[in-house]
Amino acid sequence: MQYRDKLKYLEDQIGRNISKMRLYADRNKIKSYLVSLSSALLGALITIALGVKSTSWAERLKDTALICGALIAVVNAVGTIFAYRELWIKQKITLLDLYTLKNEIDFYKAGLEDSDQISEEKVTAFFQQYQLIWGTASEEWMRLRKEQK
Repeated sequence: MQYRDKLKYLEDQIGRNISKMRLYADRNKIKSYLVSLSSALLGALITIALGVKSTSWAERLKDTALICGALIAVVNAVGTIFAYRELWIKQKITLLDLYTLKNEIDFYKAGLEDSDQISEEKVTAFFQQYQLIWGTASEEWMRLRKEQK
């Protein structure tokens, strides 16, 4: 029964981390899109503001273009500093790895009868794979943060 409890603990951890990682990945995906969209919209506003030749609005539009240009620099800096797209991609890879491990555990359990013993070797291998997933995710996160310095 001891290995069944360990496997259940591991399944619970994987489930919790899948939920967390999905939330983090979705948030960073939205942030990545917002940064890209903001930059594109501000660029379009600059083009429009500088292209309009109305004499009564010309000075205001030039000021608007200048402000938009400054905001593009800020938006792009935020995107570079926080690396939302890179984080999102790395989180999706971790999420895929966690789903793969969950599927392997589910497949293993599907082949067991209620009275069958859980293999110590399989539980240990599943846990090692789980640790490897988090180790790789941590290394990638640290590498990304070091690149930003």
